[in-house]
Amino acid sequence: MGGLTEARSRRRYRRGRRLRSNQRGLVAVIGTLLALLVFFALFGVFLTQYVPLWMSSNESAFTSSAQGSFAQLKSDIDTQYIFGGPPTMGVPFQVSSQGVPLIAQPTQGTLEFLPQTCPGGFYAPGVQGASKTNYGQPVNSSFCVFENQSLSVGPGGSKALYLNVEMGVVTMILPNRYYPAQELEYEADGVIQTQTQDYELMAYAPPLNVSKIAGNTTVSSSFVQMYGNSSIVIGQGAQEVYSHLRFDQHYTSRGSSTTPAFNYTFEIGTQFPCAWSRFIQHQLNVSAISSSQIIWSPYTGSCVDLNGMTTKLTLELTSVNYASIYFAGTVITVGIGSS
Repeated sequence: MGGLTEARSRRRYRRGRRLRSNQRGLVAVIGTLLALLVFFALFGVFLTQYVPLWMSSNESAFTSSAQGSFAQLKSDIDTQYIFGGPPTMGVPFQVSSQGVPLIAQPTQGTLEFLPQTCPGGFYAPGVQGASKTNYGQPVNSSFCVFENQSLSVGPGGSKALYLNVEMGVVTMILPNRYYPAQELEYEADGVIQTQTQDYELMAYAPPLNVSKIAGNTTVSSSFVQMYGNSSIVIGQGAQEVYSHLRFDQHYTSRGSSTTPAFNYTFEIGTQFPCAWSRFIQHQLNVSAISSSQIIWSPYTGSCVDLNGMTTKLTLELTSVNYASIYFAGTVITVGIGSS
């Protein structure tokens, strides 16, 4: 009997030991699952809350960097043709934002330079379809950035001065995912910033100034043509954009002995009519010149770019006493220095 009792005791001991061992294993599994649940909950919060904030901050810095680069490019070109600065200057453009390591890829921008934006050129004497009413207008206006400026009395009292140039453009598209997407464009010596087709801003204005002091009307403006090889950059890191001044001319007019007051005409063909219209209207509002001197054809419709057609804005000022126009040509090179 004693042996049977001892055997039963051993069996009960082994059974209890197995039960205690199973309980410890079950606790370990439950603990692991709970730890994983906590981890995934925290990781989900990180993905849905912290990563968007982090990337929004990165893309905001990316946008600010692009704005600063465009401002510096404009400043360099202005310095070159107005003050005779260094013939070649370079500006770094950051073409991608920072990312979130292992989680979110950087946002890549598109940097592009187009020296020729008007397919077909302009109407002029000898061009098929040209007439006196369309001289200086683009043959194909589907996409064309151009500028015309004229003085009815040229330098030294000479005959009328006409400047008509197809403008090159430097464009950067920032397809931000968490911060508002942006597009920046340098054209006609002005930097335009747009978020949507309904929001356009002249971020850095061209030197078009109109004033009236002591009864005399004065106009000063610039006329910057960019040319070179078409370039496009999509990637990460930074790319250098060089401006190399090729020529600059300064035209001034004080009228003539027979025509002391003359007319000045500014015409811009652009894809961003609202930015230019608001800028020009603001210049007129602070100029103190009489409304009778202004013949202004502003863009009064919607800011939506209808079928990508160019919008032409024309400003004519009469009874001008003094005009100053800086005309310059600069070669733009993306990625390598110009010579």
